[in-house]
Amino acid sequence: MTAVGPAPSGPPVGTYRVPSLGWRILGGALRLIPLVVILVGVPVAVLTFLQSHGIALPLPITTVEYAGIALTILIVARYILKPTAAFGPLSIASAAVTIVYLYVILLDATYHLGIPGAGVTVSIGYGNLILLLLIVPALALGAGAVTLIEDVSAPKERLPFDYPP
Repeated sequence: MTAVGPAPSGPPVGTYRVPSLGWRILGGALRLIPLVVILVGVPVAVLTFLQSHGIALPLPITTVEYAGIALTILIVARYILKPTAAFGPLSIASAAVTIVYLYVILLDATYHLGIPGAGVTVSIGYGNLILLLLIVPALALGAGAVTLIEDVSAPKERLPFDYPP
């Protein structure tokens, strides 16, 4: 005689619970505020402060502002649309914008600071740091491409892992 245990309770394998669009919009709005502060507000404030004290800027303020706004919009949209097929393309787009932004910074990755009254210029190179930072969005670009391919070949297969029951 074999013992039979109780039937497993709980949802069947392969199910998932996607939050409603309203909850995802609320989560995106809660992410929006710190992202705007971190990606737009702080860098623009620092660059404005430096410019007001006569220090040459390594990057125009509008470039920093527009890149921060673009990244914020893409990150929030990616969060809201995560359970849809648009998640992969939005991941690719946010990684591509980050790569372009870091490349623009890399183009002039040596900062020259002139010391007033001394006739001395101090140069600081940070190109290697930017190259190291480029690794992260490059990996994110690859992950977005894999997600896009997976969503095309097997729609909704990743949802049980992203939104477990």
